[in-house]
Amino acid sequence: MRGSKLSEPVYARRSIKTSELCGASITTASAWMLLRRLRRVSLRSAVYGQLTRVNKIFTLGICLLSLLSCACVGRSPTPSAASALGGPPLRAEGGGFWWTCRFKIGWPAEKDPDFAVDLLLAHAVVRPVLLEHQSGILYWRFHRRAVLDNAGHQFSLLFYSDPSTAREVFREIEASEILREMLAAGIVEKTVADDPAAPSRPGVEDTSDRNWSPVLQRHWPAFIMGVSSLWLGLIDEAAAEEPDDAIRNVPTLLERYRKANARVTSIWYKEGQHAFLHHLNALFGYEPLLIKKEMRF
Repeated sequence: MRGSKLSEPVYARRSIKTSELCGASITTASAWMLLRRLRRVSLRSAVYGQLTRVNKIFTLGICLLSLLSCACVGRSPTPSAASALGGPPLRAEGGGFWWTCRFKIGWPAEKDPDFAVDLLLAHAVVRPVLLEHQSGILYWRFHRRAVLDNAGHQFSLLFYSDPSTAREVFREIEASEILREMLAAGIVEKTVADDPAAPSRPGVEDTSDRNWSPVLQRHWPAFIMGVSSLWLGLIDEAAAEEPDDAIRNVPTLLERYRKANARVTSIWYKEGQHAFLHHLNALFGYEPLLIKKEMRF
């Protein structure tokens, strides 16, 4: 071996990533894995004559384990745990329920619905509130519809949380300056939110289609939350490509989100077959799918 002094091995110098030490989703099990890694690093260091560091490194691991174990007490799993692990549907500690906030959107006669309003509501009104309260929301999703009936054009947020979180979510949505301007202009005719004092849908499956099998009803919320998050991410990046005008009134914002909607729609049209339909079909083993009625894709 070249040189008269053994250099410290690379794996002994390897730093532990911050994400391995911190984060809302860390568990006691991951803390034990971290401890075992530190012990291996300690033993490897000892082989190379670094006996003075062994006890220090291993003791550090014990301290970290103690801190992380305490930090995990009373902490609910993150929403991603349901879809990532494929385990039982998550349940909110202290009682979780489904809540809905509906936005009734104006739809002038003889005109097509303005779907840019949906994007503006999702990204500029709802998204900041979801980010603020994501630790208290186990599941969430968007629902869109535009049919020539009494309900008309509606955009809805559905989420699963305790009543206290629901109260804060509704309060912050109602306080949105953008929403207030949309209401004043008649772009949004009204908003209708559930009453946090009268919860009625405690089951994770309670907003799924009752015609589905019970097991599908229970696990579908994790799927549609991922889809809603993907759609919101596409909007976020599409809107960021537009110049941030100094004038931030609703008409200006709507023009921005109409362009963002065109970009998102183009991605769906050109890439949706492979990115969504093909990979979903592949996940289920390329098995045929029973189409019970004609659908528009």
